[in-house]
Amino acid sequence: MSEEDLVENYEKLKNEINFHNYRYHVLDKPIISDAQFDKLLLELRDIEAIHPEWITSDSPTQRAGTIPSSKFEKVEHPVPVLSLANAFSTDDLVAWRDRLIKINPDVARAQYVVEPKFDGLTVVLHYQNGLFVKGATRGNGVVGEDITNNIRTIRSIPLKIPVGDRKTFVPDYLVVRGEVLISLSDFEMLNKKIIENGDKAYLNPRNTAAGSLRQLDPTITAKRPLRLYAYNILTSSGNIPETQWEVLEYLKLLGFSVSEYSALCKNMEEVLEISEVWQTRRDQLDFEVDGIVIKINDLELDKSLGFVGKDPRGSIALKFPAREEVTDLLDIGVNVGRTGVLTPYAILEPVEIGGVIVRQATLHNFDYIYEKDIRIGDKVFIKRAGDVIPYVIGPVVDARDGSEVPFTIPDTCPACGGPVEQPIGEVAWYCMNARSEERRVGKECRSRW
Repeated sequence: MSEEDLVENYEKLKNEINFHNYRYHVLDKPIISDAQFDKLLLELRDIEAIHPEWITSDSPTQRAGTIPSSKFEKVEHPVPVLSLANAFSTDDLVAWRDRLIKINPDVARAQYVVEPKFDGLTVVLHYQNGLFVKGATRGNGVVGEDITNNIRTIRSIPLKIPVGDRKTFVPDYLVVRGEVLISLSDFEMLNKKIIENGDKAYLNPRNTAAGSLRQLDPTITAKRPLRLYAYNILTSSGNIPETQWEVLEYLKLLGFSVSEYSALCKNMEEVLEISEVWQTRRDQLDFEVDGIVIKINDLELDKSLGFVGKDPRGSIALKFPAREEVTDLLDIGVNVGRTGVLTPYAILEPVEIGGVIVRQATLHNFDYIYEKDIRIGDKVFIKRAGDVIPYVIGPVVDARDGSEVPFTIPDTCPACGGPVEQPIGEVAWYCMNARSEERRVGKECRSRW
């Protein structure tokens, strides 16, 4: 094969692998097997081994991470990366709309885009001539941290746009805003692996995603199940769509992941209807959301409304009731079930979560206490979601003062004083007293052994 043909084959391989990567990590619709994908990647690596001078930033081989950095450089954003004002009820949304109408009567006829408010970490992505060249955290909205090498490892972020053979227009310079997060199912699997390796589990997806992006060693970031959802264009050297809905469609065409739960609403009445749907939908999703964002669809109208302080008037976040709180773990009690299973529970300083006063929360089992290193006297994160029983997520380790006491599994049953035992291969501990009045099903239980 001539060098000219090899160059052509190399470029074709890069585009093909990036396309299949997009199908797998963004669309969740692969059209080749993992083995076929690996074969393409191996072929690409072989070419790059012979011609390392050909390697460019959009090569799929560059996602694995580079040499660890000793610090993150500061990055000044091309435009401010703004936060939003908050609403806490549908009445607040109506009042917001009414205020805008007084500023510009055209708002009375406005359409709105409703998007999930992801509980992740905001990132800013820079593309030059279609190539990803820089990624940064939001920071204070004016200056962020350069995490380009870490961002490059996230497989749902295109290294070159548009993805595949699409002929979509791409400006010479494009800056995209998005949210990096870890899905609940991926978080559960990640924690399972961590516990199997003898390490402590992470507390929640949001903090884990943020910590993963700020690793000084990109190879660690590459091992975390991070994904990105894009939702805004901050600036561009060329024309961009004139409405927020068209922006989302355009980002999809370029190859970015965009939330399938975003909705275009003809008026505020439809916004209010969707906000009610979201109160139950949030418990059915595979990712954490702490609210929804309502944006005026017409970007020129949005711009004309200006700002209140640093908050753009044309968008607002409707915050959902909190599902997590921090309170004191006063003690750990143990219940004895009808089959003799001993189950620990947290006795808490009462705390309100989502309109309900929580005094107790489940600790699942004794292994959970040790895996999370939960101690009596800790300040702990408590979560209550939908109809799920409140449970302890984990301790606030930084709040410890040394007075906290590690928990010890009781030697005897707290209900009857009988012996307790953990059968080989099981997580649960059992009361072995078949006559315990607390159990009332001793004969049935004893038959297990």
